[in-house]
Amino acid sequence: MVNYNVGWHLELTRRCPLACPACIRTMFKEMVVDPKQDINFDHLKKFFPVSVLPQIKYICLQGNLGDPVYHPQFHDISEHFFAAQDVNVITNGMQSHQFWERVLETWPSKSRITLSIDGLRDTNHLYRVNSNWEKIQGLFDLIAKKKHKCKIEWKYIVFEHNHHQVDEAQEIANSIGIDIFRIQRTRKLPDDSIIKEYTNDKWFKNLNTNYEDSLSPFCKTGDMHYIDAFGNYYPCCWWADNNKEEGFWSPINIKDNSIINFENYFNSFNNYLTDYKKCPSVCKTFCRKIKDNKLNMQVPNTQINRSVEKYD
Repeated sequence: MVNYNVGWHLELTRRCPLACPACIRTMFKEMVVDPKQDINFDHLKKFFPVSVLPQIKYICLQGNLGDPVYHPQFHDISEHFFAAQDVNVITNGMQSHQFWERVLETWPSKSRITLSIDGLRDTNHLYRVNSNWEKIQGLFDLIAKKKHKCKIEWKYIVFEHNHHQVDEAQEIANSIGIDIFRIQRTRKLPDDSIIKEYTNDKWFKNLNTNYEDSLSPFCKTGDMHYIDAFGNYYPCCWWADNNKEEGFWSPINIKDNSIINFENYFNSFNNYLTDYKKCPSVCKTFCRKIKDNKLNMQVPNTQINRSVEKYD
């Protein structure tokens, strides 16, 4: 059931000052509609009333095109969702000292802040174009000295230009009290990109890359239902940019709708997921079942072959 014990992925805004080479904002800049669009908080509150939040498995604040911390009402929105079972924000980390003080003071133990930082002072900006290391260092200093209940994760995408700094970055993470350090492969970069993928495969070589001709769709089991900054609902974030496959999905908006109304809407889409040969191509691309998944990771298949968590 869509309205109980499931996860929701929310794009709060399309605002972001960065110009990462593999981001749709950069690769297809001319196709990005309303790059400063913010989700309507009143619509969110109506769609997710406090009464249903304790039944929701998790809320993930991360956009396809924007960084959630740039929504003008970020604090009010995130704090509204504290009644859910789990809350996670994924961000580049560049906000003011005052902003992060409030986050660290208020975010509960069942929540997580994931910082997407791909290198150190001399390398992070090479992929995270327009990033400001002084703001990131200010956040690191605050984490080191300020007590907080929430978990903090550093997600580090490995490239040719920063792979030599992974161990140093992990040492920094441990020293300032970051709970999880995770390295990740990059998405496919443009052929003419000056940023190069890490090809040595030192960390990722043991991850499974064999697939079956069947699906393991997380939307069907109740994860990753997506709402974009316009308030449009999709079965997952990958559908938001691939919703033109005729006959499979037409977005429905949360405005003037209840979370309960969406159950039948999603269940009708489930019928397309039973036959691999006839299912939508976007589902074949992102939710194809992995053979012999020794990692047994309960994350979307597109992520299984991209991430390695390092706790030690």
